[in-house]
Amino acid sequence: MRYSAVFIITLLVPAVFANAQVQVRNEPRHHNVIENKYFRVLDVRIPPGDTTLQHIHLTPSVILFFSNTVTATQLKGQGWVKSTSVAGTALYRDFSKDTTIHRVSNWDTTPYHVTDIELLSVYDPGNTRKPLPFTLLFDTARVFAYRLTRIDKQLIRNRGPMIAGLVSGDDITLHDTTHNKTIDIKPGKETYIQPGISFYLSPTTNKEVNLVLFELK
Repeated sequence: MRYSAVFIITLLVPAVFANAQVQVRNEPRHHNVIENKYFRVLDVRIPPGDTTLQHIHLTPSVILFFSNTVTATQLKGQGWVKSTSVAGTALYRDFSKDTTIHRVSNWDTTPYHVTDIELLSVYDPGNTRKPLPFTLLFDTARVFAYRLTRIDKQLIRNRGPMIAGLVSGDDITLHDTTHNKTIDIKPGKETYIQPGISFYLSPTTNKEVNLVLFELK
């Protein structure tokens, strides 16, 4: 009897863990690449044929897709829903009002790459700051999102904290004139831009880029 009970428990434990959800920041394919008082940037990379653990989203987030990939999502207790990500697509989801428990599977032959950028706090909520003169993807109560395809070295000053995601194109250089330093923005990577500084961006080539900026309000 004792050995039978141990055998049954051995079979049940993996099933229990398979059905339990983890916080999104603890899901193994969600890599925490930047975290400060404003943002937690989770860089998600799922190989072909792989599936995340079931995980829970509770924090308002902006999401940026870096790949064109066929995926499927399964909400807890529901069936799989197939979709195709489009590189450069940016979304805002207020998971604090719409808690989501799901898992994601890569049904394609190429890696799936997306970032989940959690908005951990507000910056200056009483400010009536207008959007920057770039293509505006969305304007919510929490964040602006912009797209830049050409970099013109325009000086930007006294703005909220930002995350820059270079979806495609050659490297871009961020010139922080407040601290007299430069930062390389590389394709497929996220870069943090401090609030309140003066800066401008410069291209390394004349080719078009696909750069998305998220600015916290």
